[in-house]
Amino acid sequence: MKEKIFNREPYLSILEKRIRDLKDGYRQNLAVIGDELVGKTSIIFKFLHNFCDNRILILYLEVRPQTLDSFVRRFIGVLLYNFLLNSSIPLKEDLDFLISKSENFIPKTTGKIKAILNAVNRRKRNDVFTDLLSLCEELHQETGKSCVVIFDEFLNLENTGFKDLYREWSKLLITQKNTMYIIISSLKFKAKYVLSKSLSLLFGNFQVITVEPFDIKTSAEFLQDSLYGIGLDSALKDFIVQFSAGYPFYLGVISDTLIKQTGLNLTDALEGLLFDSSGILN
Repeated sequence: MKEKIFNREPYLSILEKRIRDLKDGYRQNLAVIGDELVGKTSIIFKFLHNFCDNRILILYLEVRPQTLDSFVRRFIGVLLYNFLLNSSIPLKEDLDFLISKSENFIPKTTGKIKAILNAVNRRKRNDVFTDLLSLCEELHQETGKSCVVIFDEFLNLENTGFKDLYREWSKLLITQKNTMYIIISSLKFKAKYVLSKSLSLLFGNFQVITVEPFDIKTSAEFLQDSLYGIGLDSALKDFIVQFSAGYPFYLGVISDTLIKQTGLNLTDALEGLLFDSSGILN
């Protein structure tokens, strides 16, 4: 299901402005919060799809429930993969390969990476979160590139095993001038609490962006575009708008089902989506 982007220009404009500010030497971190399936990640992906600047290295990580070792290796892998992305080197998603290809260009950064991995393997993990995020500043010193680190569902970091997570992160937010963080969360109230209590800083604080569902007008425009050529009664379109509550994911799933299965009526489409064992909304 390909989710279309409608009426998201205000959010995209904020992202674009903050990236421009980072290039100009002013760093403002962002927190993107909103209900699950409201389109937060789609906004980020839309921005990344259109973004191109060799002076900025963007690291996107979906934070999953996982071990500390796994997260450390994923973070380093994403960092090095994106660093090498515009080179002429054919890339592989293999950490040892990425380290070997990078050390000719960024020997200090790769040296620190090896030290981090060694510490993790030896179970010496007290400062690993600080050391891991400090790689971005190390990279900046060697290349002049600034980093934008995106943690999707950042609250899952709490389950990774990092010691004193928010206290250590707060220190970095104050000192890192060339690293910008974009954190995303579907747990709105908990995210706001963490931002107000644990990551509330005079310098390096987060601008909070709350992503809302589509309004009625935008939902109708979404359906008009998605169901172009489908003779669906306007009353049924109004029902879909109300049923979906303006959530882009639900609007997209219902629209795609009606388009792909020609002749399927809305009742059958919803029944399949909701009650069939293979239905997307089941």
